[in-house]
Amino acid sequence: MKPTPKPTVDRARIEAMVREALVRRDGAGADVREVESAGALLLTPDRGVNIGEAYDPPVMARMLAATPARVAVGRVGPRYHTNTMLRFRADHAAAKDAVLSEVDPELLARLGMFEVASKAPDKATFLQRPDLGRTLSEEGRAELGKRIGRAPTLVIIYGDGLSAAALNQHLAEFHASLERALAARGIGHAPPFFVRHSRVKIMDEIARLVGAQAALFVCGERPGLGFADSLSAYYIYQPAAGATDADREVISNINPRGRPPADAAGDVAAAIERILREKKSGVILAR
Repeated sequence: MKPTPKPTVDRARIEAMVREALVRRDGAGADVREVESAGALLLTPDRGVNIGEAYDPPVMARMLAATPARVAVGRVGPRYHTNTMLRFRADHAAAKDAVLSEVDPELLARLGMFEVASKAPDKATFLQRPDLGRTLSEEGRAELGKRIGRAPTLVIIYGDGLSAAALNQHLAEFHASLERALAARGIGHAPPFFVRHSRVKIMDEIARLVGAQAALFVCGERPGLGFADSLSAYYIYQPAAGATDADREVISNINPRGRPPADAAGDVAAAIERILREKKSGVILAR
């Protein structure tokens, strides 16, 4: 008995049928919509589109411009439209990729940064044991002892946090802008470096280890379902052994759709100048 031949898929024919259906639905402009290299149509817009004509178009336009959130996407019965669901799943996948990604060693080398590690030996342990990401490895402590002199004005630390993808995309621009902004304010600092598999609180240990007046820790934010490439910049003045989050400050949402990296770097330099001048940081500034 001869095996049944497997059916073949005529991708060109299917694409032509989809284009024809889009033309009937959206008009003649739909047939020139961009197609990605895999042959699939790119995701179509959904915000402000799936709901039909807005009751107040100017208000709708201002609302959509004010937030990237999933507003005005409409529903089909109890369900979202297909393009909204596909965008949601794509953003979810991007967030998962960002959490599991690693910072590119070639990027660090290009920026002239050396690398040390936390006590988390790998990404899986880092995600399961946050406490290990808050402490330097013994090798890391020894390396900092050799690389950084005592009592620098500022120690600049970069860490992967929960989105190494954010550093891969924005570190070069942010760091170059930060260096210029600090130099313009006359703020010296120790050689910047990267701590792999690190979390925010590791900056306290590092600041005490090298005797820095202030510490800056820049890492990838926990991804949401809108952005997976945001940086956060935390800074603190002379953290004591019992320092908490109330003792530090943060500038977050650093990405091209939030606070652009170059602008955020200027904000960070100004904040560092302030805490050095005031000799304090965190909620104590409100007293």
